Amino acid sequence: MAIYPELSGRIVAITGAAQGIGAATARAFAAQGSKLALLDIDGAGAKKIVDNIPQGRALAIHVDVTDETSVNRAIATVITEFSGLDVLINCAGGYGRLSSVADMPAEEWDRTIALNQRSVFLVSRAAIPHLKKSKAGRIINVSSISGRQVTVASSPAYVSAKAAVIQLTRYLAQELGPHGVTANAIAPITTLTPRVAALRTEAEVERIAALVPLKRLAEPEDHAQAMLFLASDAASYLNGVTLDVNGGRVMM
Repeated sequence: MAIYPELSGRIVAITGAAQGIGAATARAFAAQGSKLALLDIDGAGAKKIVDNIPQGRALAIHVDVTDETSVNRAIATVITEFSGLDVLINCAGGYGRLSSVADMPAEEWDRTIALNQRSVFLVSRAAIPHLKKSKAGRIINVSSISGRQVTVASSPAYVSAKAAVIQLTRYLAQELGPHGVTANAIAPITTLTPRVAALRTEAEVERIAALVPLKRLAEPEDHAQAMLFLASDAASYLNGVTLDVNGGRVMM
């Protein structure tokens, strides 16, 4: 694992931190000595991650990232506990099932868009005033390979939201750059997380892996390492970029 000494002591808020990519990212930043606020609707799950981080360096916050009041309260808690914020990672997201436009109820569309797109807007908006006060303000959004290419083996609402996250990231980069805050994204490929295991059969996982030049699916740690880099001083001049962390499956 790469070591970034400048990340020691920096205050990092991660949504969707209770499992999968979010949890791996929390552990990666903890190993760098960062202070962590783990935000998740699964507060108990986030607390389990916190329990394995040195005392005083992390806290778990229960939040519904689709709800404005809940988000504002969560970010206020981060500031109260840590007196600032340096890095925001919008990792919360996902979808409930593989579907098509024809069989997707409007309510399912709305829920999926809210979780994957509205959440990035709400959490970023609440965090921006505090990130502007940081000497190394960063927003890192988690999009998806589904936001970079068309695929029907997914969810139409999910792919739409993840594409929108990339464009919102560019907008944030333009808006916040003059304040010294960068905004970048990563676009993960299908990753071996509990959510993917529930959605995909073993045969589907093998089929997807066979399409990747590296001949394997990503592990959550692959994405965590990319986000460490984007938060580091080494990436201080990257702004509005989307890193395709997909083993070469899609080359933009």
